[in-house]
Amino acid sequence: MRSESVNSKLDRRLLMNDFDELTLDPPGTIAVIGGGPLGVEASLYGRYLGYEVTLFETHTVGHSGEPKRNEPLPILPDQCLSSLAISALSAQHHESGPQVLPMTYGQWIDEGLGRLCQSDLLRGRVREHTAVQMIEMKPVETDDEDPDDVPDDFCLHLRNEGGDETAIFESVIIATGQGGEPKIANATDTSSVDYLFRITGNSDDLNSNDLNAHLRAGYRQISKIFASLMGREDLDLYRPKRV
Repeated sequence: MRSESVNSKLDRRLLMNDFDELTLDPPGTIAVIGGGPLGVEASLYGRYLGYEVTLFETHTVGHSGEPKRNEPLPILPDQCLSSLAISALSAQHHESGPQVLPMTYGQWIDEGLGRLCQSDLLRGRVREHTAVQMIEMKPVETDDEDPDDVPDDFCLHLRNEGGDETAIFESVIIATGQGGEPKIANATDTSSVDYLFRITGNSDDLNSNDLNAHLRAGYRQISKIFASLMGREDLDLYRPKRV
């Protein structure tokens, strides 16, 4: 469990937002499952907002694109990185953009996703070769008279080269694509679990037939997830700033 007091954790979780949903204020803890482009993007977005984010990937980041490593990307180089990603890479190089815009799948994985995972925002927060075997809903210990009003934590059962372990998070974003979602224990209806979000579609797939549309749809979902978490309907970090 986290070292903070239960009360401080509940204080940032039990406020109702404009959508009549529960919110989670930074620095709430979020697990992102799936190291494809949208999993990395969701992690980056959360870190921009001040959340404590950890990304879990069963293989390596961008693994689904490895079979096409030497093939050219089917989109323009500047379309495979979001404005947030370009800003994060630019900050590392103190330039107006990343040093190399990806031209092939391999460059996208190495120079794009890989460098983002080594940026100041995500360094040390990406756990490759770590499979989420199961997600267990874990009640929060509280003195509240009605504990049913307190949303459960998420206990992730993890497996890696070092063995099995567990980790507790306040929110989970699943970005594994179709068929890759871990089992969620003791939850009768996983479609309406508080603080559990899914980026729908093949969110870890670098081989989409319409890659640009696929990424843009994912960015919209990510923006809505964090707008809901923060209780700010107008929150959109992709929206150009007015000058």
